[in-house]
Amino acid sequence: MNLHKIILVLIAVMYCALSVMYAILTPPWESPDEPAHYLYVSQLATRWRPPQKSTIQQTNRFSKDQAFISSNYEWYQPALGYLPAAVVYKVLEIIAPDSLPKQIPSLSSLIPTIPSKYNIFIHPDRGILHVWDGAWGLLIIRILSSLLGLPVIFAAYKLGNLLDKENGFLGIVAAGWVAFLPQFTFINASVRSDTLTNAIAALVFLAAALMQTSGEQRDRNALLMGVLLGLGLISKNTFVYMVPIGLIAVILSEPRAPRTWLRLALLVLSPALILWGVYYLAFDEARIAFAYTLTTALKINPDLLTWRHLQEIPKPLLIDLFYARFGWANVAPPAIWSNLAFGFWGVGSCITLIQSVRFFRRPELGRQMKIIALLFVGMLLAFIGVVRFNLSVVQPQGRLLFPALLPWAILVFWGVWQILPKCSEKIVAILIVSFMLLFNIYALCFVLAPAYWR
Repeated sequence: MNLHKIILVLIAVMYCALSVMYAILTPPWESPDEPAHYLYVSQLATRWRPPQKSTIQQTNRFSKDQAFISSNYEWYQPALGYLPAAVVYKVLEIIAPDSLPKQIPSLSSLIPTIPSKYNIFIHPDRGILHVWDGAWGLLIIRILSSLLGLPVIFAAYKLGNLLDKENGFLGIVAAGWVAFLPQFTFINASVRSDTLTNAIAALVFLAAALMQTSGEQRDRNALLMGVLLGLGLISKNTFVYMVPIGLIAVILSEPRAPRTWLRLALLVLSPALILWGVYYLAFDEARIAFAYTLTTALKINPDLLTWRHLQEIPKPLLIDLFYARFGWANVAPPAIWSNLAFGFWGVGSCITLIQSVRFFRRPELGRQMKIIALLFVGMLLAFIGVVRFNLSVVQPQGRLLFPALLPWAILVFWGVWQILPKCSEKIVAILIVSFMLLFNIYALCFVLAPAYWR
């Protein structure tokens, strides 16, 4: 095993250790929408069909509406993203039914009137481990779900290596940047469909990049990407902004031979449409959910079509709720950490943009430039998709951009790697990964843990 693989294994092991700690130290239900996601999982495990439309409507402020916040208001999401958790739930239901909580606790009356009180729900006055009495099945689902973050880390490593012809540390630094992003670790260590969706999206970007480099295996990679796109579409609704990546990858793979586009496009679209169609044809609940999504969940709110609202989206989307904000977005580390990380990302991405313009016409870098262009488009699509979503629902949460984590991680470093002396790559990579690791540990030990365990 070479040095790079040893470091990658260490990153993966540290990610797993951190995600376990986030799963344990975050009390039950104290992550965004976890009660609704858990209820979706339990209903899916019971019926092996998507859940039926929730009959409970919101009648009060979200943080004070016990009936709504304890209901399955995520019922309209596709089911595949919840399937791994549902399988674990079913196994636990058979071998240890008492481990699975059956009721959501009451909301705390102190939220949001006292900001220092971080629990949204009322929990028994117990220690870290005893708070999981009667709910350790939820903890197991959290921990096992977090393992789905590993494909994202692996894809970042592979894509970094693909763009680093000198076998440098681009793959390592990209993998570490993703693995130790505090919000990524926190979100993965909770029950939700995002984790599988993000893994599928990362593999889509990797397959799209491989299409630009492997002429002999292009058809196979196109078919693989089509399958992944279909799986993503039935995992979470926000995955839809990844679909154009498939067609863009087709065009970039042979820009001067449009006759080949039809074959590749069929290889991409056929499995995607088949998987999507089979799911929605098989389940009445899925068709009802799809109609609800188009006519209600994504219906533009005219009150949000204002410049003031648009101005309020970028900061929480790209900084506050992207890097580290825990609980129900009510537990935050000092802003300097996220601002530093975002500042480095902004500078690195600008350097990549400048370098890509400089290298655009260099034939020896043609394949790399196709991949860089693909990643830039992926980031732009993700941003546009989330902004569009925020014209229907005010929810500028950075985790909604996580399907584009690979572009986000690669573009911040690729340009820097073009101007770094070869001898300094290892040192810079160690410094950057160490910063993100320290950020993660600080957020876990000195922000999240004290917020819940005093």
